[in-house]
Amino acid sequence: MNIIVKTRQTLADIAIQEYGDLRAVSTLASENGLSVTEDLKPGAVLRCPEIVYDRYMQRHVSANNISPATAVGSGDGIVLRIFTNEFNNVFA
Repeated sequence: MNIIVKTRQTLADIAIQEYGDLRAVSTLASENGLSVTEDLKPGAVLRCPEIVYDRYMQRHVSANNISPATAVGSGDGIVLRIFTNEFNNVFA
C-alpha cells in the first residue's frame, strides 16, 4: 500500500497512523530508503508494507481517523494534533 505524506508528518506519525505502533518507523524508513529522522516532504508517496504490529491499535487509529502530524513548524509551539492540545515552551 502507498500513502501520501501530509504536512508536518514524520515517520513516527505515519507509523502510528498506519500501524498503531512506533516499531514500524524502522520498517518504513528501510522500505523507502530513508533515515528514521528524515524530514518528509508533504505530498511525497511512501510505500507501507502489509505488516501487523498491533492489530488493536491499528484498528483504533483507523476507526478514530487519527492522523498525527507533529513535526516542528513555524510558531512558538508544537501542535500535537493526535491530542488536539498545544504543547509550547511553558511546559519545557
